[in-house]
Amino acid sequence: MRKLLLLTISILTGVAGFAQRTGSHQYLPINSTTTNPFTHSTTARTTSVGDSIALSNIPSGDPIIVYHAGTGDTQGYLTGTDVWEDQAFAERYDFNCGDSSMKVVGILAQFGGVVNPASTHTLSFSIWDVGAGNVVSGSISTTGFPNNLLDSVTVPFTQIDASGALKAYMFDSASPTLQSSFFAGYSMSYSFTSLDGDTIGVGSSFNGARTSVPYTPYLYVTDLGDTTRDTVINVQNATMESDNTWYDNYTQNDSLYNDLAIFPIVKIGGPTSVGITKKNLTFFGNYPNPATDQTNIRFSLAAGTDVTIQIMEMTGKMLKTIKQNKLAAGEHIISVDISGFASGNYLYLVHTADGAGVASELTVK
Repeated sequence: MRKLLLLTISILTGVAGFAQRTGSHQYLPINSTTTNPFTHSTTARTTSVGDSIALSNIPSGDPIIVYHAGTGDTQGYLTGTDVWEDQAFAERYDFNCGDSSMKVVGILAQFGGVVNPASTHTLSFSIWDVGAGNVVSGSISTTGFPNNLLDSVTVPFTQIDASGALKAYMFDSASPTLQSSFFAGYSMSYSFTSLDGDTIGVGSSFNGARTSVPYTPYLYVTDLGDTTRDTVINVQNATMESDNTWYDNYTQNDSLYNDLAIFPIVKIGGPTSVGITKKNLTFFGNYPNPATDQTNIRFSLAAGTDVTIQIMEMTGKMLKTIKQNKLAAGEHIISVDISGFASGNYLYLVHTADGAGVASELTVK
């Protein structure tokens, strides 16, 4: 009989020894004046069936950057068009729906680079389910890569905003119902020598900014006293290379420990609930909704902290930021003036200084 013990170590020689693409990684801010509004969180559902929320993975305040390899742009972007002719890039999202379900209806993304106005290239924003864990070696496996394609929308390069702005790309068809983890990202087909100026890549956080652990090392102890170490690679972001195989970005590909600027937009279904808790924050939604002149955003804190509320268009363009510093523990209701907003749907995000956050949809009538 073998007993499983979780090691609290951060480096294993087996993981460090993986073959990786190496080179001089460089980065460029893709929008030096704007930082990403989303917080480090995997958000849960709000109180109303059908609410829209944005899942996010980059801490608030982190500048969004894009990496390229080699000198200048001679090898292209690590998360886009490049000399290796990488085919797809994806970020994992873990979502515990409980007794509800969800549909991914679109993807918010931030790109950097240049698009030729006469471009004929296209890319597809997609979601995939998570495949079974892959065996890398006798003692190393993974948590699984993107597997079955669940939904996608094809977009011309000319419709990609490569300035670093946050833009929404919505799916055309009725999204499938999901109740488990998934990958969100994009794919494309191209020849690096025939790009004709189409040099784009999706943004990311800085190297080292990712908070999820890259792998989990285990120590197995047998009844006879001998030990072996087994390692599970936690695939957070992945690249499909030209051989049509997915590789973990940190341990098997570019060694960058970051998060991609890809944020799926989901709609939640199922029975109503009594608030969603993430770390220090419990979120109860807003009322009235729809609203005319003002709406009230209700949440509670387990401990005192700073809270920021950001309201944006469905495309991600920021419209209003409300900062509430040093709020005490307990329930809070923040009144938001929306009298100047045109009729329509908007996203809003509530996030705390410790990285908890929930985003939802507000309708102005």
